[in-house]
Parts: sequence; C-alpha cells; structure tokens
Amino acid sequence: MKSQDKKLAQQQKSKELFALSNQLFATAKKLSDYHAAELKSSMAYALSYAKTAANQDMAQLKALQGAVATEATKRMETYQAKVKIILNQMEGKSVDQHLKDARTALTAWYKATKKKVPQGAEQLGQVAHDVADAGIRAFKEGRKLVNAVADAAEKSLKKVAKKEAAKVKKATTKKPAVKKSPVKKLAVRKAPAKKVATSITPPSTELPT
Repeated sequence: MKSQDKKLAQQQKSKELFALSNQLFATAKKLSDYHAAELKSSMAYALSYAKTAANQDMAQLKALQGAVATEATKRMETYQAKVKIILNQMEGKSVDQHLKDARTALTAWYKATKKKVPQGAEQLGQVAHDVADAGIRAFKEGRKLVNAVADAAEKSLKKVAKKEAAKVKKATTKKPAVKKSPVKKLAVRKAPAKKVATSITPPSTELPT
C-alpha cells in the first residue's frame, strides 16, 4: 500500500513539475520577445544615429537621442508592468525551488530597472535565459520522476511474472500421488475333468497253434 501511495505521489509531483516547466518556458518566451523588440529598436536607433552623425547635424542628433531615450523609457515601463503581472501570478502558487529561482531572477531585474531606466533592457536576455534554465531543470526533474515510476512498475510486473512462473513450474514438476487400487483376486473356476472312456480288451482265450 505504501509503494502505491509513493507511486501516486511521484506521479502528482511530476505533473506539477511539467506544468511549472511550461509556465516558465512561456515566461521565458515573453521575456525573449521583449528583448528581441528592444534589440530591434536599438538597431534602428544605431542606424539613425549613424546617418545623423554623418551629416554632422548636432541639433538633429541631440533631438534623436532625446526621442530614443523617451521611447526606450516607455517600452521599459511596459516591460516592467508585464513582468509585475508575471511575478504576481507566480507569488504564492508554489514553493518549488525552480519557481523560486525564476522569481528571484525576475524580481532582481524588476527592482534594478526601477532605478536605472532604460538600461534594464540589456539584462532582459539574461533574465529570459535564467527563467528558461529553471524551466529546463523542472522538466528534467519531472521526467526523472516519470522514469522512476515506470521503472518501479516494470520491476513490479517482473516480480509478479516470476512468481507466477515459479508456481507453474512447481505445479508441473510435482507428480500426483497415484492411489493403488486393490487387486481383486478372481476366483478361477476349475473346469471339471473329462472322464476318458477306456476300453480294455480282454485277453484272448484261444491257445496258439
């Protein structure tokens, strides 16, 4: 009974780990998307900056820098708000270590960006990596539990099969005791002796000549 309870507990735990893994992977994808959008904006800014600098228009260059900083700040505020939602969803749902690791990485990033907007965008890629790594570890642990349950089930089946085979072997090798039936002595009826009729020839009375 205890082994059955342990099996059910392992199955439940593996389900929770797989669900957590999916949640962390989804979060990591969102962060990666934010980071990709930030990189795209940075590339566009770099291209515009290069063109403006080539024209040596300092006024336009300064205006460009101001506009880019304003847009970056707005994007960062959007990322912060979305990450805050994710953190709220993670809060209190589980005490699993993998979730804690992901939550710690996100919380650290969130607090840091509040102090140095918009520079926090640079760390989005690393945070996405940390969260994804936590998801991978949760998935591996869940798969390990599934394999353990499968191995235990296989061993149990082999044990049962071995016992059944031993029973069959014992049944086939054991010779059944044969009861000897008492031999009835048949009364042999003697056939009556046949009377043989014997004819005795009387001696001849005639004298030889």
